[in-house]
Formats: sequence, C-alpha cells, structure tokens
Amino acid sequence: MDIDSLKASKKTNQLFLVCVDHYDTSHATFYYYKKEEKWELVLETPALIGQRGMGEGKEGARQTPIGEYTFGKLMGIAPDPGTKMDYHQITEDDYWCGEQYYNEFVDEKVRDHTQCTKENDEHLIDYTKPYEYTAFFNYNKECIKGKGSAYFFHCFGTHDYTMGCVALHRDIVKYLFTMIDEKTIMIIDSYDNLYKY
Repeated sequence: MDIDSLKASKKTNQLFLVCVDHYDTSHATFYYYKKEEKWELVLETPALIGQRGMGEGKEGARQTPIGEYTFGKLMGIAPDPGTKMDYHQITEDDYWCGEQYYNEFVDEKVRDHTQCTKENDEHLIDYTKPYEYTAFFNYNKECIKGKGSAYFFHCFGTHDYTMGCVALHRDIVKYLFTMIDEKTIMIIDSYDNLYKY
C-alpha cells in the first residue's frame, strides 16, 4: 500500500486503515502504519465492522461510517493501559447519551441526566467485553440528532459484527491505546477508495 500517496499521510505520523473489498461485509482488515523516517506497516489484523457493512452513518443503520477520523475520548472498564491521551475508567455513573445530550458522554455525578429516559443511552459499564477498552472516533462530533451516536473503536464482543463500531482483538486494542495521540488518523473505506484520503 502506497501510504505516501495519501493526503492524510501529510497530517500525521500514525495511520489506522480499516479496509474492505466491498461495502456489504462485516469483516474488514485493520492496518496500523507508523512513520519515523518512512512509513512502515506495524500491524495487520482482522477487524469487525457494522452488521450491514460500511456506509453512511445514521441512527439505526448498523453500518460503520465511511470517512477520515481522529480520536476523541479514550475510556474503558479496565484501568488505564498507559495512554498518551487522557483516559477515563468507566464507572456505574457513565453513559453515552442518545437523547438530551445526543452523542455525548455523560457522567451522572457531574451532569444532570434526569431528563433522559435512558432507553436510547448506552450504560457503558454494561458492555463488559467490548468496552474493556473503547475510544470515540470523532464521527458526528457536532452531535446532530439522527446522524448517529456511540461510534467507537473497541474490543471484540460476542458477535461477528458490530452495530457500526470498529472492533479488534482486546490485546491489540490495549496496545493501540498506548500509541493513539491527538494526531492519529483512522480511515474507514474500501481499498478502491483510499486514494480519496
């Protein structure tokens, strides 16, 4: 893969690529490229994406949104593995909101959450396997209702697909959490369309 040809390669020294041959599969390949003197492939591994593959992100689509993203909040049920970015260890008070604070993290100890029914929220600590380590990639960071919420980069769960997130083996996610910084870019698309980035 010619990483130097990607426009994104000029903005970062770390690239995560989530690639498929066709959009209607829930199985992808994940690549981690790092640049010191030149771009090198550090890691290639299977990944799981949305049950309905890749496409336009929106509420209920069960597709992983195509695009280029940086990382926002890093968090997990497990203790901090040694991240470069701030890390939040998930507690019983933590939700990812799908109502009043659409697509926002809510800690009930510090934010009034009483206007939410919680039917459309994710109580993060309940997702014991996938959210052992989980990071919000900055899809819909404008928090536009209906455009989709809770798109995460996380550990494998119990299914061979996600609801729109990107999932890898737990030990790999733990390792990558120690590498992610504010400039790390993740591109999600087909091999044929990587040239756009």
